[in-house]
Amino acid sequence: MSSISALFPKDLYHSYIVEGDPEVTTFSLREQLEAQSADVLCQVYDSFTIEDGRKIKEWHSERGTSDGKRICIIGAKFINHDAERTLLKIIEEPQEGTHFFIVVPNSQMLLDTIVSRAHVVKVDKEENTLSKKDALEFYKSTPKDRIDLVADMIEENKDNIGSGGLRFSAIKLINDLERIVYAQFQNDKNNKEIKFTLGELNKAREYLALPGASVKMILEHISLVL
Repeated sequence: MSSISALFPKDLYHSYIVEGDPEVTTFSLREQLEAQSADVLCQVYDSFTIEDGRKIKEWHSERGTSDGKRICIIGAKFINHDAERTLLKIIEEPQEGTHFFIVVPNSQMLLDTIVSRAHVVKVDKEENTLSKKDALEFYKSTPKDRIDLVADMIEENKDNIGSGGLRFSAIKLINDLERIVYAQFQNDKNNKEIKFTLGELNKAREYLALPGASVKMILEHISLVL
C-alpha cells in the first residue's frame, strides 16, 4: 500500500477513491493538496446525504477562486445511495482542472460505476499512527507525563510535518482517547466530568481540522483536561 505522502503525482487524475480513515486521512490529504491548489474544499461526514451531494455539485459548477487546480476532498463513513448517484454524475461530467478525492473505509461500499471511473488508492494504516495501547497509556498518565508524550510525538514527526504526519497522528490519538472516555460514559452517563472531557475532545478534533492550528497547543490542552 502507498504511504500518504506519495499517493498522488503533480499531474492529478480527475477522480480518486481513497481507502482510509474518513477523518484522519481526509485532513492529512488536505494539508498535502493545499500545496498544489489555493482552492480546496474539504468536508467530512458521518453520513453523506443527497443534500450534501447537491452542495458538492453546486461547488463543482461554480467558477474557482483562482486560475489553478480546484480540489474537493470528501470523507464519509457512509454514503447514501441517492447521494452516490449525484457523485457519479459529477465524475461522469468532469470540469477541466477540478479534482475529486472521496475518502471511505472501503471502496466496496461505493457503486461499481463510481469505482470504475476513479483511481483507487489505499493509505498505509501503519504510517504515522499511534496504537490504541499508546492512547491508553496517554490517558492513564499524569498531566506532566502526557505533555512529555506530546513532545515525543512532535519530535518523532518533525520530518513529516509538511506531509501531514503530525496532524495525522494527533487526530488518531484524539479518536482513540474519545473511544476510551466514551466507554466510561456508557457506565456513568450522569458524570459531568466525563461529559466535559468528551466535549473537549470533540473541540480538539474540530480545531485540528483548521489550517494553521497548533497541534502542540491542542494536545497540551487535552493533556491537562483529561
